[in-house]
Amino acid sequence: MADIITPTLDETALKNFGQRLFKLFEVHETDRKDAETRWLKSLRQFRGIYDPEVLRLIGSDQSKAYPKVTRWKVIGTVARLMQMLFPQTEKNFGVHNSPMPSLSLEQLQEVLDILVTRKAQEQGIDPSQVECKDEEIEKAIREYAAHKAARMELKCEDDFAEMEYITLARRVVFSAVLYNVGVLKGPMHKSYTANTWRRNINTGKYEAVEVQKLKPLFEFLPVWNWYPDMTAKTLDQQDGIFERNVMTRRQVEELADRKDFMGDRVNEWLREHKEGNYRARYWETEMKAEPKSDRTTATADGRKYEVLSYWGGVTGHELKASGATIADDSLGKTFQASVWSIENTVIKAKLSPFPNTIRNYHEFVFEEDDLSLLGNGQCDTLRDSQFAICEVARSALDNASVIGTQLELNMDLLMPGTDTNLRKNKTWLKEASGVEAQTRAVQNIPIDSHLTELIALFNIFMEIADKESGLPPPSLGDVSGGGSEALRTQKNASMFLGAAALPIRDTVRNFDTFTISVVSALVAWNKKYDPNPLRDGDHDVIARGSTSLIAKEVLAESLDAFRTTLTADELPHVKVRKLLEYRAKARDIPIDELLEDEDKANQTIAMQAQSQQQQLQKQEELVAAQVQQTLADALKKVAEAHKADASIEIDAVEQLIKALSNETNKGNAAKAGA
Repeated sequence: MADIITPTLDETALKNFGQRLFKLFEVHETDRKDAETRWLKSLRQFRGIYDPEVLRLIGSDQSKAYPKVTRWKVIGTVARLMQMLFPQTEKNFGVHNSPMPSLSLEQLQEVLDILVTRKAQEQGIDPSQVECKDEEIEKAIREYAAHKAARMELKCEDDFAEMEYITLARRVVFSAVLYNVGVLKGPMHKSYTANTWRRNINTGKYEAVEVQKLKPLFEFLPVWNWYPDMTAKTLDQQDGIFERNVMTRRQVEELADRKDFMGDRVNEWLREHKEGNYRARYWETEMKAEPKSDRTTATADGRKYEVLSYWGGVTGHELKASGATIADDSLGKTFQASVWSIENTVIKAKLSPFPNTIRNYHEFVFEEDDLSLLGNGQCDTLRDSQFAICEVARSALDNASVIGTQLELNMDLLMPGTDTNLRKNKTWLKEASGVEAQTRAVQNIPIDSHLTELIALFNIFMEIADKESGLPPPSLGDVSGGGSEALRTQKNASMFLGAAALPIRDTVRNFDTFTISVVSALVAWNKKYDPNPLRDGDHDVIARGSTSLIAKEVLAESLDAFRTTLTADELPHVKVRKLLEYRAKARDIPIDELLEDEDKANQTIAMQAQSQQQQLQKQEELVAAQVQQTLADALKKVAEAHKADASIEIDAVEQLIKALSNETNKGNAAKAGA
């Protein structure tokens, strides 16, 4: 058994490394404070809670109503986006081969061998005599790569199904709509036992066996635990990203048992710190407070631990100090790495297993904004309209509470002990003399109603909010606000909703970018941790979210028209089954349950072609028999006529030729009908 090589750690360099990262995290935390303020405002706006500075301006006797228009818009936008981004009958991504695939030497040789062997069999010559054109080789390479890409796409689809990716994606979309950005972390992996088969090299039999395999995992990351590099111009240009993990002591101890962590350093830190290092941030305190109350939950300081994870650029010197093997000429270079630390103590530092183009954090920005790296969400867009709606609603309720008659009482003119409470048919007793007796003790002060104007103003701001959100009420399921006539038929409804979704087309394209990032990372993970020569190759990832903006009925009609206009010469150039699948998807028909298996369908087509060939052959045999019978009858008549009169021989031969021509035409007509 080979000896286990223990990594050599440079404690001094590791200490400096940990201090640098801890100071860098403090910079990231400081730079994120403005974003945290916006997120808190958005969260209160979604929950229908006034900001403290606004609540202080509202009198204690005034209405504090908060119509939750933002909540309706956020939930409706999430539902609408999920419907568009994850259609029921098709995937929202694809894995295709590159236009000019780059194969390994082994794969290229395999393509050449297959091509030469096939051409040798077709031409009936020795493989050494086969000549291949460059165009033939390039076509064979593309077909080879396309087959691998299809297998990789199927593998990714299976991985997403196992991890319930749609559920994760919904949380990302909800975070983006609410806070302006949603984050997904991964791929990571975990080990599991799987059943597979293999051939016994001794017996030659196939056997079912158990093997240990890895499966990919993605995790939704709340924005509150995500600390981006706010100095970057775009999210894909960040130097590094921090994640703040709040753990129990037991969870930290479990890190020491993992092979990829420096267990001795974890245990040493825990021995020196009997209590946790968790420190509640101001936003955590506010989030834990009950709505419309100043009371907060008990602090967790001293009972929890903060562990920081960093994914980004690390120098070769720092990695070498952590025990990684780095060439001397590369020590000054920057590498992508995963680093974990507790305060300023590094407990893990590993090189990224993927190329630099593959990211571990995938962000979906709802609406890009040049003034903010993190963009805008629906709450940001609707904030002014929401506050205006709240102001109008409070004014209406305050006005409604005082509409009617107010009384001005002159207590000096009323008899002592007079009850001033109002009730029906009340009698007011007055006590006065002289000039004072001519003055009314009780006078009406009418307060007018302004509800009509306030309701009209309320509706105006609601219409503004509809336009600002980019999705009118009918697109969110509310047909009371208009569009009921357009929704009477399925086609018109689809066209209407498709047009209503156009204002958020940029959001859909942003999610396409997010999808490409996620799927590219999953493809890289499969190549690294679950390699398979049948699917590994040069792949390009595409996203299909933008296609959901097209009304399905329009697409279905276009596909039908395309099929009917194909001529007999054009039809062989079309992938008929693919066309059938697209026509079914455009009508939301479950093709997996409806369409026959492709191999079985090909067998049926072959059987039908064979049956038609047999029928055609029988018809040809029947026509041939009829021709022979006609010929025999004609020859018999010619012989009889010649015997009676030799002069009619020429006429008889002409009749014979005419009869044969008629029978031949009948046979050709029968063949054409078949």
